[in-house]
Amino acid sequence: MKASTSKERAVGAIMGTLIGDALGVGPHWYYDLAQLKNDYGEWIDDYTSPKAGRYHAGLTAGENSQTGQVVGFLLESLAGLRNYIESDFCLRLDALLATLDGTPEGGRYTDVAMRDVWQARQAGKKWPQVGSFADTAEAAIRMPVLAAFYHDDFKKLLEYSRSNVRLTHRDPFIAGRSVAFGLTVAALINGDTLETAVKTISKEVKAHALSLSISLPEPMDGGPEASFYDAVLQPGWSHEAARDDAVQINPPWKACRLFGLACPIDFMLPAAYYFCSRFENDFELPVLSAINGGGNNMARASLTGALAGAQVGIRGIPERFISGLANHEILLEMAGRVADAGGG
Repeated sequence: MKASTSKERAVGAIMGTLIGDALGVGPHWYYDLAQLKNDYGEWIDDYTSPKAGRYHAGLTAGENSQTGQVVGFLLESLAGLRNYIESDFCLRLDALLATLDGTPEGGRYTDVAMRDVWQARQAGKKWPQVGSFADTAEAAIRMPVLAAFYHDDFKKLLEYSRSNVRLTHRDPFIAGRSVAFGLTVAALINGDTLETAVKTISKEVKAHALSLSISLPEPMDGGPEASFYDAVLQPGWSHEAARDDAVQINPPWKACRLFGLACPIDFMLPAAYYFCSRFENDFELPVLSAINGGGNNMARASLTGALAGAQVGIRGIPERFISGLANHEILLEMAGRVADAGGG
């Protein structure tokens, strides 16, 4: 296959995010892996519908979760305005919140971070003081869209990523890891590998006299900052481990048990980096390994899909994953506009 362009990698990162999310809608949150296999077979290799009475019930195979829906809001905003305008994105979030009732079942399954945001907005708090202290990955899952647009403008990417993350996730540990993920995706779009991304990010930080840090939550905003430089180092460590003969995890999907099946982002990201290093320049194997590992496989696969899509480009994503994704024509068109406007 001909080498992909940065535009193709940008589109691949966006579509990979949404594909990973949709692949997890059916088999989401199975911590009993025997039950997962009983319900979906030995190996999940395509979109599935949720079983009755489980999370995301009512959605059908290929549809995105509410997390993917919010990714779509950011994609739509950037594609339409050709710039990140936070007030526009917040209006879209407010329109979603208006349809919810603050419970998990208020819309498409509503995660705890969005329920916290809903409660804060109901109490009259303003953006961006409504962010949750949840330790989950939903903010990180939005970052590939910003990375696709601003991959060639590191200063703006860092600024807008920090701001966007804090809308829903205010814990500096979680926010920092989410931003670091977006910077890593941008490096992949620009042609780096997970092994070399840290060097490129560090070079950009030095060139623009920036810092890889995020301010602590209010009332300390604008005051002390927490560094997330270690989070930028993590992909390189995962890459090294995946190539170390002394580190053997077989079958690969069992790495999910090692890193953790639950929802914290520090369980999800190591698995995503590992799978995309273990199966470098492949899309299907890393993403399906993330899915078949159980637990919060939806977030894990979405993060993995972004990285894998940024590595292989849109032409490297199997057609069944693209054509089976709900509204894929619209999503592809918007992703293309974002990649074009971002200079890809």
